Amino acid sequence: MEECRFCKIIEGDRENEEIIFEDDLFIIVADKYRQTSIGSICLLIPKKHYKNILELSDDHSKRLIPILKNINYAMQKAYNCKAIRIWTAVNKEAGQSIFHCHIHVVPCNSLKDRIIASFPGIYDLKRRILRFGNNQINSKKNFELADKLRLEMIKQHHNAY
Repeated sequence: MEECRFCKIIEGDRENEEIIFEDDLFIIVADKYRQTSIGSICLLIPKKHYKNILELSDDHSKRLIPILKNINYAMQKAYNCKAIRIWTAVNKEAGQSIFHCHIHVVPCNSLKDRIIASFPGIYDLKRRILRFGNNQINSKKNFELADKLRLEMIKQHHNAY
């Protein structure tokens, strides 16, 4: 059985990962393969390995919405974001390719952003062809976008308490 790459991140293998937020139940990382015209796409991942969102515990489920609200607010502030798209897949037939629950949080200001959010496979294919297989985004830009978001998440976290 293939090792879960999200479990590896949670367990500490974080080289080249941009961690946006972390608490005892969840971690948010910047997607190093995709971004929109305005900012980082984030992956909200439970620290416990659940196959998909429908398997989350009650504790995880209760914590999920407040974290989504915080990341939404942070994206609005950090990226001057007008909207976000939140999506996840349940099982292979729906497009799930990593079988550890994760929720994509996508900042959107344009039709292009909605296309990236709605059809990531098509967007990825174009990037792979144009970059000849190297589909990771520029690490410096990824850091800069993630850092803006981290700062807003810290402000939001401090304001909540």
